[in-house]
Amino acid sequence: MMRGIRRLVVCTAASGLIAAGAVTASMGVAHANFASICDGNSTNGYVCALSTTIPAPTAMSVTVTASPNEDVTVSWTVTCPSSTPTTTSGGTTSRTPATVNFTLPAAASGQCTANANMSLPKTVTSPSSYTAELDYTPVSSNPSPSASPSPSPVGGGPQPVHPIRGFGGKCVDDKGNSSANRAAVVIWSCNATDQAQGWKLSGGELIHNGKCLNDKGSGGSGSPVILYTCNGGSNERWAELANGELKLQAHGGTLCLDDPRSSTKNGTQLIVYTCKDSANQKWALP
Repeated sequence: MMRGIRRLVVCTAASGLIAAGAVTASMGVAHANFASICDGNSTNGYVCALSTTIPAPTAMSVTVTASPNEDVTVSWTVTCPSSTPTTTSGGTTSRTPATVNFTLPAAASGQCTANANMSLPKTVTSPSSYTAELDYTPVSSNPSPSASPSPSPVGGGPQPVHPIRGFGGKCVDDKGNSSANRAAVVIWSCNATDQAQGWKLSGGELIHNGKCLNDKGSGGSGSPVILYTCNGGSNERWAELANGELKLQAHGGTLCLDDPRSSTKNGTQLIVYTCKDSANQKWALP
């Protein structure tokens, strides 16, 4: 997942909004992630605001999640001064998790400013559980078609990676391309040059950024999967089965790498779960 800068968005009662700072896009699909802390009360309701500037986006959306799931009203505007028309806007009300796609100004060129407001119901029970994520694709990630295959990148260009492909066109992804212990391992749209999706299988260990794919705390069925320092433990040793399952050595070899509830939502954290030969436990290794 190539991402922009992570910004904290503080969300206050409807009388006041604090917006995120600017995010700089890089080549490829970029994602700016925002953790939203929503404050307010049952009289005024709650409003969260996101604002960012993006060079020449070709696609943009905002995703809102909450626990428990609640209704959310999303309104948005996108302004690109060098486009005609220069501004587009829209809005909708739906149940979380909710993803709202923006309609961009024609040939959205130049520096475009996006604003999204999330209005929460007055009856919301856990405002601090709301999170919002603004995803965008800069125009530089869509190269012009070529009559012949392009040569492999050299030097500082994006280098090809070796993804682990799974259910619904999603790949095993190190959230934020981290090398920190306990970094979440999630699913994300497959991208052959996304360094967060580069893995290698060595001695039964699946390695990324020098860390191993690990059943957190050897927690058993339903336990989240993370990155952790490679130590040869049974909770980070995997066997590739003929049916495509990745079976964990720990717990008597009864658990497999699992995309929970067959999710196709980017950012869903992977777990280990009782092996059941289902589509959400089938993986294609590099």
